[in-house]
Amino acid sequence: MSVRFDLYVEGHSWIHRLDPRVKLLFAMEIVFVVVLWPTPPVIGATLVFLHALLFAVGIPWPRVRWVWLMMIPLHVFVPLAWFLLQPVGTPFWSWGPFHLSWGGLWHGCWAVFRLDALAFAAFMWLFTTPSAHILRTFLGLGIPHTWALIFALSIRYLPTVAGLYEQIRDAQQARGLVLDQGHWWQRLRARLPILVAMIISTLRMAQSLGWALETRGLGATLPEGRRRTVWRPLRMSRSDKAVLAILIGVGMILAVTKLYPWIVR
Repeated sequence: MSVRFDLYVEGHSWIHRLDPRVKLLFAMEIVFVVVLWPTPPVIGATLVFLHALLFAVGIPWPRVRWVWLMMIPLHVFVPLAWFLLQPVGTPFWSWGPFHLSWGGLWHGCWAVFRLDALAFAAFMWLFTTPSAHILRTFLGLGIPHTWALIFALSIRYLPTVAGLYEQIRDAQQARGLVLDQGHWWQRLRARLPILVAMIISTLRMAQSLGWALETRGLGATLPEGRRRTVWRPLRMSRSDKAVLAILIGVGMILAVTKLYPWIVR
């Protein structure tokens, strides 16, 4: 079964044209802001900014909605964990390890929204960066080729597996498989044929990938004095360097503001 599903959304916006290393630094600065200033106004403003940026560069709504759907389990379990186990303020009910407080629920909600901001910062980079450039980004940062390839393949094939699940599910439903009837245990068992087909298809895909990497000489020892070459190496343009300088300057200002808050008072 051939599956074509990639996080990258083709486009010609200014952020698509940026060097992927610069875009990665941009995403890391957003993470830096959200981690060091985890207040509701900062988190809310970051989410609004990231959504506006994604729509401005041409990322379609179905991709943004897909990220929100992927975050649904965290929206359930993180606030629930804070509500049950991490009281903030005076608990209104306690029993054993469970301490319920409305402050814990409130902090749990904002904790999961902070995770949303971190996720969208990462997906902003992934949605606008081709898979091949992701590998070159890691190599450009000095990461060994084998490790960089593992990271790049993980990022590339996780959404492929998700697309594979959707294809198998739709094919099984077209053949009469009923998934939304009966008790929750019956619904879970109804998905067993999808799981079996997914395991088989994933193993076949992994075997094909292994053959492809082997034919390209992965793991081969290079002759002395030779090094690995790439077809299109990453090169920063003037605009990339200008944006990089701006990001470094902003990062330094943020660091100084956090370490020495008396300066801005």
